[in-house]
Amino acid sequence: MAAAGRATAIVPARIEAPFNDAAQEVVAATRTDARRGQRLAIGAEFNAVDRRVVAHVTSSQGNFVRDEYGRRIEGFGEEARRIVAAGLEEGLGRDDIADALEQAARAALVDRAPFYWETVAASFIAQGRSYAQMSSYAEAGIRQYRIEAVLDEQTTNICRYLHGKTFSVADALRRFDRIEQLEDPEAIKQAMPWVREAQDRETGRTRLYVDGGGGRTDLAEVTRSAMGTRDDRGDFRALASDSALNEVGIGFPPYHGLCRSTTLAVV
Repeated sequence: MAAAGRATAIVPARIEAPFNDAAQEVVAATRTDARRGQRLAIGAEFNAVDRRVVAHVTSSQGNFVRDEYGRRIEGFGEEARRIVAAGLEEGLGRDDIADALEQAARAALVDRAPFYWETVAASFIAQGRSYAQMSSYAEAGIRQYRIEAVLDEQTTNICRYLHGKTFSVADALRRFDRIEQLEDPEAIKQAMPWVREAQDRETGRTRLYVDGGGGRTDLAEVTRSAMGTRDDRGDFRALASDSALNEVGIGFPPYHGLCRSTTLAVV
């Protein structure tokens, strides 16, 4: 366990440099899109908020990786105790128990489905892009922005519901100020909860909700799902006001794993 802790402790430090490089690329690309694609009157160079965004997404993602390895070590410790106890009870020899421990250690500390890391990377890019967009909007004097979902066969009910909703740039920047002060991954997750789905027991309809620091908040009910179709938002019954959406931490993407939604300036 001590060796595993030492081996995994170096991972966050080693990934900080590539995270920082990637964060700068994301912010730079977002800034270029704001200038050319959305034609916002902003400079080409990073501003102070952009630099804060780079620092925040670099450190926060490093914390998530560090937290993940901490969970793995803890989980491996529990599995190791079970393997040893079961091996002794079955009368297995030292070599057999060692082989079982090696397999458990590899499964817990080394092997991981590529989908997990794809989700981490997608979240890293989406967060960096959203923060950088807010920075560009503020610099250009934009007061509001609109959520823009990709309405195709893969789009979730979550993004279909939020598509077209508008939020305040000032509120988004205040939210970033709060999140920037957080270091604990669990606190960051609560401040930026992903939207989830659950079936209502009484109606049988799908409900969209978040489970943040204040407990569960129902956002909307899906009255007609357009999942699997293109260019159709679907129909929803709102269960929370648009202002409440920002208050519970979903003012800008990402809203779920591999979220493709983005924002556009309202001019």
